[in-house]
Amino acid sequence: MNAPTLVQLVAACVGIIGSLFFAIGIMRQSIEAMGRLSGSYWDNNPHMPPALAAQKADYLFGGSLIVAAFALQLASYLVPNDLQVLSPSQGHWVPWVAVVVTILVFAILRLAASRLARHYQTQIETWINDDQSRT
Repeated sequence: MNAPTLVQLVAACVGIIGSLFFAIGIMRQSIEAMGRLSGSYWDNNPHMPPALAAQKADYLFGGSLIVAAFALQLASYLVPNDLQVLSPSQGHWVPWVAVVVTILVFAILRLAASRLARHYQTQIETWINDDQSRT
């Protein structure tokens, strides 16, 4: 194994570990914690639940995609170098398809993240209302 390949392999492993910490940090942020952050000692901030919900949804999608990207990079070292998927004459259009697919997938995931954010926002607001009724 040559030095650049070893460095790329180590970078992929470090990237997986770092992105897992990134994702775990936001996954552990509970509805209760977000509800408490949304409030103050005198009243609650109505702008915080949507912001925290959107942040958590975006971080979950982003962190998952970062983990997947580094995992794919790591998996690329398991594929034999002589394996030919497409001939050079067939492969010239692949970058353009990748660009279009990337844009479409991003749009679909943004929609999914916004729906997940609305779900979290509802849960946060329910927790806040329940917490206020307990006091």
